[in-house]
Amino acid sequence: MSLTSRLLSNTTPEIKLSDHRRLPSSGSDSPSSLLNGESPRAEPIADLDLFFERLYGYYCGNGLLCIIVKWIFELLKLAFTIFLSGVFLLFVDWNGLRSAKCGIDAVESGVRPCDLAKEAFRWQPLVPFTLLKGVIIVHLVLVSSYWAFNFLRFFAQLKETLYIRQFYHNCLNITDCEVQTTSWAAILEKIVQVQQSHQLCVVKDLSAHDIIMRIMRKENYLIGMVNKGVLAFPITSPFPGAGPAISSRENGRKNCLILTKALECTLNWCILQSMFNGDFCVRRDFINNPSSLRKRLITAGIVMFLISPFLVLFMLVYLFLRHAEQLYNHPSTASSRRWSNLSKWILREFNEVDHLLEKRINGSVEHAAGYLKEFPTPVVSLTAKFISFVSGGFAAILIIIALLEESLLEGHIFGRNLIWYAAVFGTVTAMSRMAAVTDELQVLDPIKAMSHVVEHTHYMPKKWRGRENTDSVRKVFEIFFQYTWFMLLEEMASIFLTPYLLIFVVPKLKHLRL
Repeated sequence: MSLTSRLLSNTTPEIKLSDHRRLPSSGSDSPSSLLNGESPRAEPIADLDLFFERLYGYYCGNGLLCIIVKWIFELLKLAFTIFLSGVFLLFVDWNGLRSAKCGIDAVESGVRPCDLAKEAFRWQPLVPFTLLKGVIIVHLVLVSSYWAFNFLRFFAQLKETLYIRQFYHNCLNITDCEVQTTSWAAILEKIVQVQQSHQLCVVKDLSAHDIIMRIMRKENYLIGMVNKGVLAFPITSPFPGAGPAISSRENGRKNCLILTKALECTLNWCILQSMFNGDFCVRRDFINNPSSLRKRLITAGIVMFLISPFLVLFMLVYLFLRHAEQLYNHPSTASSRRWSNLSKWILREFNEVDHLLEKRINGSVEHAAGYLKEFPTPVVSLTAKFISFVSGGFAAILIIIALLEESLLEGHIFGRNLIWYAAVFGTVTAMSRMAAVTDELQVLDPIKAMSHVVEHTHYMPKKWRGRENTDSVRKVFEIFFQYTWFMLLEEMASIFLTPYLLIFVVPKLKHLRL
């Protein structure tokens, strides 16, 4: 069965999605109508899809000034990450840093206080040259090239952004300040009015539904792929990023849905970015020549396999810079949860643009966490309370020592000063208290808690109805609503495992006709 026919079939999906609400349409209300092409008559705007995507991007960016400032800071953040990567991976002598004597250690050993600039830095980092240093240099060259690409793209996109700003000002009569306070529905109404007077599309009068379908053309296709189980692969559930298991319609075996961020990006390039032609329809050779898609998938897998070590290295540095301070000052964030990338595509409705999805999903986070709290874990809570009591006791002792004489904190126990122990015990205490928090007066009602979640997610499979208090539903729900730290680890692991899927698994799927 072909990929297109599989998506357009009326077979009920194993993973039930919510009722996909649509905007009112004056014409055909089927997404498949966009696949049939449009008349090749001349259009005032060469690529309406791209034009409407830029209009929506300008709206989400809150106007020209905010977009430019965001681009600049993104470039600066990337440059800062590259700079620190080079410093810490090449110039810092970690062995010298560990053996350096500073403070009371220098006094006790009778040596001069350390000069970190001399003892912890290599001023000739490439001497001696090793394979590891070669890998680091290649990593820095790749990420620097990526920075240069984004720098040039900034100026290339600036011209188009200025044109979109002019359209907002002159045609829609909306200033940049008004963009930030005007609803997207109101902007759509103005675009429809402009269509009637300026004929943005000469083929037919565009409705709000037509505009949204053009913006969401590729996203709707990906939603359909998830809904129809196209992205269910014959792998075991411990696979990083694996979602719930569904029954295969080909052999009845259980396959796992997978859509990590890395896999989404590669599939977007291999399939969604290459399946449409200039006439707004699926290319014939895309359907009739599956070997071309197979080669593209394998090529993408090989390229990703080659650059995967550098991607992981960059992610490690970036995630450290992004989350280290937050984790240090707010250790409780380690136990926070959020919706996985796969769950967002399962919960997403057809024609639902990004900012509306984020608003709906973010509104459900508190209720989703509340639902999981309906399943108490007494053993974990008791263990966490004990750990919190012990670590808190040690932290209290260190506080008393500091009140008596703060210089005592520079004393060493087992090679570490007391300040180090204070930081460790404080962090452990904060994290364990998060796990130990239980409301003894809470009345457990998983059914009511799930109803609050459904109000936002619009997702309630038949298998869950009447079984909200069962452990099986809770386990599937936890796959969708995961710990943040666990999701980060999965995304990093998926960088190595996505090439395996693209090279050995995806090309062999029968419903892709490969």
